[in-house]
Amino acid sequence: MKIIEHHFDFIELIRSLRFVEESKLRKPIAEGKWSVVEIVGHFIAWDQFVLRDRIPYFFTENIFPAGPNVNVLNEQAARNAREEEVSFVLDAFLSTRGQIVEKIIEIPEELWFAEIKINQSELTLYSYFEGLMEHDLHHIEQIKEAIK
Repeated sequence: MKIIEHHFDFIELIRSLRFVEESKLRKPIAEGKWSVVEIVGHFIAWDQFVLRDRIPYFFTENIFPAGPNVNVLNEQAARNAREEEVSFVLDAFLSTRGQIVEKIIEIPEELWFAEIKINQSELTLYSYFEGLMEHDLHHIEQIKEAIK
């Protein structure tokens, strides 16, 4: 499935960053933008949110928790990544994204196109993860450009 392949490819890209000079990973990708390590760090926070506040609620009668304030979560995640060792940030991403892959592999195929309702939004599970994938792809292009 395209979404699972995407996650495996993304994991490999982040794993490859272990061989990139730290100065390249800490340099902002453009003026006023995050560095590669900050971009990776923000994925950790969002992956934790998906693991804690989204996946367990799919196909249950339970109400999804409200999403966090995007700007606050992103800034906090970026700050955490700036303060941590690069290897710690990369490993944390690999762990959380690996957990997401484990969870989505367990989802029966027939549920991927079933309708879900996340608070006021109605969509399929596939379209939910496809939206996350599109967000990933935006940042993947930034990462690849930054480490050229």
